[in-house]
Amino acid sequence: MTIEAETDLSAYVLHLLDAHLAAMHDIRERMRLGGTISPGARRTAALDSIVAARRYADRLTGALGDPQSDR
Repeated sequence: MTIEAETDLSAYVLHLLDAHLAAMHDIRERMRLGGTISPGARRTAALDSIVAARRYADRLTGALGDPQSDR
């Protein structure tokens, strides 16, 4: 891997991480105690966190290649 490719990959991974952390922060805000929330909304927010985690993992795996293929 060239330095340019590695730098581009690093920037992309940081972008993915920043986007994931922002999504998780939004979900956390929806789930926080003391806030006004409709029945079932915390469960929905928890499910949204699973979707966000899967999306992050899929995108990161795609950027890095399948780590399982090396084992």
